[in-house]
Amino acid sequence: MKLVVYLYLSMIVLGVQAWPSVKRSFELFPNPAVPHNVHTVSDCMHVASEAGDYIFKKLNPLSSALNREAALLELEAAGAAAAGVGVVPGEGAGGGGAAGVGTATAAGADVQELQPEVCGLYVIGEPDTIVEITMKHYDANCETGALMAFVDGWELNGEYFPGIKDHHRPLEERVYEFCNNYRQWPRVSNKKFFRSSQNAALLQYRIPVRGSFVANVRFHKITQPCNVLVQDTAAMYKMTNFGQARNCTISALFPAVVSLASLRIGGKSVRAQTKVNYDCQLPSDRLEIGGSSGLDSIGMEQASAVCGASSDLGPEQALFCGVSTVRLVSSGRFQNQAAIVLRKADVQDMDIATLICAL
Repeated sequence: MKLVVYLYLSMIVLGVQAWPSVKRSFELFPNPAVPHNVHTVSDCMHVASEAGDYIFKKLNPLSSALNREAALLELEAAGAAAAGVGVVPGEGAGGGGAAGVGTATAAGADVQELQPEVCGLYVIGEPDTIVEITMKHYDANCETGALMAFVDGWELNGEYFPGIKDHHRPLEERVYEFCNNYRQWPRVSNKKFFRSSQNAALLQYRIPVRGSFVANVRFHKITQPCNVLVQDTAAMYKMTNFGQARNCTISALFPAVVSLASLRIGGKSVRAQTKVNYDCQLPSDRLEIGGSSGLDSIGMEQASAVCGASSDLGPEQALFCGVSTVRLVSSGRFQNQAAIVLRKADVQDMDIATLICAL
């Protein structure tokens, strides 16, 4: 009997000693070395480049209007009492009239706030990453006209990055809309999970009355990036098709100066040329350099189309456009690759401008 009790106690002690290592192996406790960032979404167009939770909350604007109006009336009454003059709300001259106008102005502004406005959380990561967004919580009531959407890429003024024709997924699969249907029973979980195909993603929201959301943003490394939205003002970027029939695009949301650091595009006959060809015609594989006023690279104005092979640093060319773009067009017959140096253009670069887009 004593032997049985001894063995039982020994097993308990060994189990207690082993339990902390089991917890660590399964990561039941969060790693204190990894910081958890919390951000408040305050701007209608909020650009995010850090991982963490992004929190948005909108209160009922009518309640806010009533609270402000009550506060104005209290201030008006306090001012009148201090001056020893009784003021009837809505009457009187001077301070009373001004307060009435201020209240009406505030109420008018709140009526404008009721107009639905589409806003967005624009997420951008490093060139070799994709974006992961987890909706921890969202309160967007379908019955009030509220609507949220995840976009695989960015959207501005009806144009998309990557362009509709350059993305491997059709647009209807890149945009996922959702909202809360509180009449549905049984209730479904409002936790959703999305991943982008490149380093840019967008969470759009239209919340006309009241609502909120908590979106967790993470970034994951990938080995074969294709489409890249540029956030650095000066850097070198490598482009390759990995032998696939696809178009890859690097776009910068500013006027840029572009130069070629290395190039290997096209078949043997093209690469055997003694110099880089800056005027490659359709339908050959090529590197298109140009710009546009919108995100979609299909409608860009072209400054040059490059092919051939070179390991020498090429000349700089300035693109004075709202969006500067370098687009690698590949048929899939060749292993195309290029390295470009990109920096932000300034006034001194007008002498090397090869493209100036219309405003």
